[in-house]
Amino acid sequence: MSKRKAAEKHESEDVEMASREEDEEDSGSDGDMEDTINVDFEFFDPKDNDFHAVKNLLNQYFASDAILFGLSELTELVVSQANVGTTIKVNGVDSDPYSLLTVLNMNQHLYNIHKPSTQSSAAASASTIATAKPSHVMTQIRDYVFTKSKQNEKLHAKLKDLLSATSKKEIGLILSERFINMPVETAPPMWRMMLEEVKWAIDEGLPFNFEYYLLLAPTYHEVAPKTDLDEDGPKPMKKKAKASDPATFFFHPEEEMLQQYAEFVQDFKLTTPPTVAESKNTFEDYGIAPARRMMLIHKDKIPEVVQLMANNS
Repeated sequence: MSKRKAAEKHESEDVEMASREEDEEDSGSDGDMEDTINVDFEFFDPKDNDFHAVKNLLNQYFASDAILFGLSELTELVVSQANVGTTIKVNGVDSDPYSLLTVLNMNQHLYNIHKPSTQSSAAASASTIATAKPSHVMTQIRDYVFTKSKQNEKLHAKLKDLLSATSKKEIGLILSERFINMPVETAPPMWRMMLEEVKWAIDEGLPFNFEYYLLLAPTYHEVAPKTDLDEDGPKPMKKKAKASDPATFFFHPEEEMLQQYAEFVQDFKLTTPPTVAESKNTFEDYGIAPARRMMLIHKDKIPEVVQLMANNS
């Protein structure tokens, strides 16, 4: 089912965009001529046919630590949850998604929690969820965030409490990833749709009444390229200078806004060491060292930051 009509209700979030590229072969002596390519971004619910493309996006999201998780199981959770979650495509419903934003109930998948609904249709859907086995991949993710949050005692204690089997409050795990060349202007409509769908799901008695949202935002800092470090020949002795913490950058600019509203924020390194890639075309003789910034955000703050995203798009 296409979500395009829902997006078009908000003119300020119109995602029909134009990208430009130079046509050097056909321009002759006039190198300033450009062709305009209109790209129509359409929003769709995740579906079974998206499995492989969504799995690739999740692999990109977890970077070198993707090997620590059962991504096939996680992908199945995403594509089978059609009531909450959005993908962006450019060639119709059967094409591969270029972007993904969804939220999964960690407590639900960890402990097979079922909260009865007063509405028969919602009860049937929730009953289907309740008969499923507890998720192994969600256990892996829970243990991962426990390990990565240990250096922040208050955050660690909060997560242990919220993700306990007896917790009365639940956490929504946000999964947000897109191709690197996707316009950032596509993010605000996706976040708005997610909030709307969560509200509709709650109204239908489905388990999406999160107290907190957890995001493992992809970040990076610049480092010297590996080729510079591996050059042959003796290295001159240099006086050691006091090292300063490198600046942290976000792969997704909208997630920098999210951290302003987070109750807890914690940076952490990936468990599996990534290769320090040489990226001259992108970072001018610098490579990048991927990392993550864990954010725990209260549900009351999410609408505020989504409005901020829309205002800045």
